[in-house]
Amino acid sequence: MKSPTLACLMFAVVSFTGCISSKNAPWQPGLHGAISYMGNWAQGRPKDPAPTQPDVTYGPHERQVFDFYQAPGEGPRPLFVYFHGGGFDWGNKWELKPGVVRAFLTQGISVASCNYRLIHSGPLPQPIHDGARALQFLRANAAKFKIDPERVAVGGFSAGGLIALWLATHDDLAKPGSDDPVARQSTRVVCTAVCDAPTNLHATEVYGWFGVKTLVEFPSTKKCFDIKSIDELNDPRVVALARESSPIHHVSRDDAPVYMSYRRPMLAVSEWTGPFTWVHHPMFGVKMRETLKAAGIECALHYRGSTPPKKYADGVDFVAQKLGVK
Repeated sequence: MKSPTLACLMFAVVSFTGCISSKNAPWQPGLHGAISYMGNWAQGRPKDPAPTQPDVTYGPHERQVFDFYQAPGEGPRPLFVYFHGGGFDWGNKWELKPGVVRAFLTQGISVASCNYRLIHSGPLPQPIHDGARALQFLRANAAKFKIDPERVAVGGFSAGGLIALWLATHDDLAKPGSDDPVARQSTRVVCTAVCDAPTNLHATEVYGWFGVKTLVEFPSTKKCFDIKSIDELNDPRVVALARESSPIHHVSRDDAPVYMSYRRPMLAVSEWTGPFTWVHHPMFGVKMRETLKAAGIECALHYRGSTPPKKYADGVDFVAQKLGVK
């Protein structure tokens, strides 16, 4: 396996800045950015707890796999499905913290931590649709995994958080008349809990949120939208794709409740702010909460320096309450 590149190490330093733990720190379900960016070389296969069923295949591509952790308890268990971060360009299902897995299992909630196709094999919305397919596959095989298909929550970090929020807000992708039993399954969920999730990929709108004319390009932007120049972000095709891939543009009154955490404070953003700072900025959570609130959807938001939600200790507690185990 190749060692991490200098670029990855630089990304790790930027990501880690300002994320040192403190009292009342926002919930962080994934390992620190440094480990995620360095990938398998640094992460290692999880051992405590080890997956009950590792590398379960939900599609033909080598990245369409998940690790499944079976929770104790009688009868079908509720399920939490996790998607890793990495800008849709890197990352691994092993990112999910062992302590978070144990916390869910202690509550009697089974866990599936998912990989998905990265943008090397195709632009958006391919990774997002892989998230939907993984969820449908789990439901189609509910008996095999001893899960309750009616009590499913999703979550993730960064790009994975966007996938989870997209599933929580997008119309059901189920195709009842399909010959494929997996495609017939619902993609709707009970709730979602995410960390550092960008909620809007429409560049012009995001620039407006921060009051800037432009932002430093995120490394995977061109590959996400299959463009040659950042100037193409205003192309009608790209704008349509950005809006289709943005959870905030799918919010409606029948959506699932949301828990969002952001590891950084509400800092000012300029045209020179680093891409790993602005893409994980709590402004994405503030704007998403406003949109959800207007639709009558519950949203708990915690970012560094804000008052923690009173009803929920963290994302695990939120999911446990919504799935009815607390």
